[in-house]
Amino acid sequence: MKVSTRLAAGTGLVLVLLLGVLVYQGAQVGRLARATENLAHSGLAASRLALEEIHDLDELEQVARKARVTSDADYLRGAAKLAAESSQRCAEISAHLLEPEVRKEAALLAERLRPVIEETPELLTSVDEASYFRRLRAAQEQAVVVLTAAERAMDRRATEAQAAAYRARLLSVLVSGIAMVLSIVVLVTTARSIQRPLNQLAAATRAVAQGRFDQRLELSSRDEFGRVSEDFNVMVQRLGDLDQMKKDILSQVSHELKAPLTGMQETAQLLLEGVPGPLTPDQRRLLELDVESARRLSGMISKMLDLARLDAGVSSCDLGTVDLIPLLRNAAEVLEPGGRTRGVTLRLELPQEAVGVWGDRDRLFQVAANLIENACKFSPPGAEVVLTAAVVPDLPVGAPAWALGPLFGSEGAPLVRVTVADRGLGVPEEEKVRIFERFHQVRREGRSRLGGVGLGLAICRDIVAAHGGALWVSDRPGGGSVFTLCLRSASAPPPVAL
Repeated sequence: MKVSTRLAAGTGLVLVLLLGVLVYQGAQVGRLARATENLAHSGLAASRLALEEIHDLDELEQVARKARVTSDADYLRGAAKLAAESSQRCAEISAHLLEPEVRKEAALLAERLRPVIEETPELLTSVDEASYFRRLRAAQEQAVVVLTAAERAMDRRATEAQAAAYRARLLSVLVSGIAMVLSIVVLVTTARSIQRPLNQLAAATRAVAQGRFDQRLELSSRDEFGRVSEDFNVMVQRLGDLDQMKKDILSQVSHELKAPLTGMQETAQLLLEGVPGPLTPDQRRLLELDVESARRLSGMISKMLDLARLDAGVSSCDLGTVDLIPLLRNAAEVLEPGGRTRGVTLRLELPQEAVGVWGDRDRLFQVAANLIENACKFSPPGAEVVLTAAVVPDLPVGAPAWALGPLFGSEGAPLVRVTVADRGLGVPEEEKVRIFERFHQVRREGRSRLGGVGLGLAICRDIVAAHGGALWVSDRPGGGSVFTLCLRSASAPPPVAL
């Protein structure tokens, strides 16, 4: 089922439930309104008329007794008028009452009033006084019964209305709770059905961004995410093929260039040594330029081969305990002649005691040599490059977070810090991260490139990351750059890579 269909179905179900609750509440409100109206127009009216009937019957009794005692015609006419009004009011009571029980009592009242009304005009002549007042008393008692029955009917209707209101409220709360629970279930289910493939897609995308093209997404559904997963798998497959093709071409071409270049270097070296015969100064100068160019080209090809091996995973680091001080001195001795040729002085500030680290000797020598060579190459004539090493108790203060990733979790453990400080033009702030990317070089106006393809620092970064260390660049006070290398001390637990 499509994601949009699931969302529409869940939302529609919740809306139907809420609409049902609204319709039911509307019906109950209408019912309560009608019940209230009936109470106001029938029950209350009937009770009021019954009270007036009781009052008039009491007054009729008093006027009839006065008429009987005084034989006054005016009293007799007043009694007849009250009797007629009582009869009419009894009819009004019957019209307002809806309950069968109360209507029955009202009919009995009308029946008991009938002889009283008929005999009232003849009260002074032919009517037996005792029988008349006995029937009048019976009508009064029946009026009280009617009032009581009307009040009971109102109480019953009020109780039924209250019960109906309670049931409506209970059902509304119940259905609203069900709708809310169902809404939460629909929301959670839909969110999980969306979040799971999104998390998988995000994780796979991060892995692909890190160069892992073996990632594949499961095709567990045929919805929009299923189609995205299918397209993602096709895209990653093509990216993996292209990446492998690039690695194969890079490795093969670099390897094929290495052999003829070595032959050219050896031939030029033989010519410089005068084996075939003596050279003129101009010929020697041209051959020396060829040898230097061949050396630079050989270094580029070696870096490309290193990069191909790192990508292929065949150039792993064999970590062990390494004394870093002799390694750094050896790298400085190898590169000092080249720096002297450029007019750059190399100064070492290294401790006399041994400084052990977890590392691969050859790989760490490669990193140190690359950093020293870069510092000498980018420093102007007459400048000084400073190489230092020291054991530090914790992570360096001020180091960028992006560089310390491999060292997170080693807080409080001793580290070894190596710095190479030059007096070059420095690295712009926005380039401090990018210079460790492959094939990236800082370009400046008015300055020619000093050679290279932008692989040295990228290879150093990969080697240092394999050691669980960190490498970054910062500004040197007074101008220039400081490249800082942090490695785990041999006295600390080994990195995970070991």
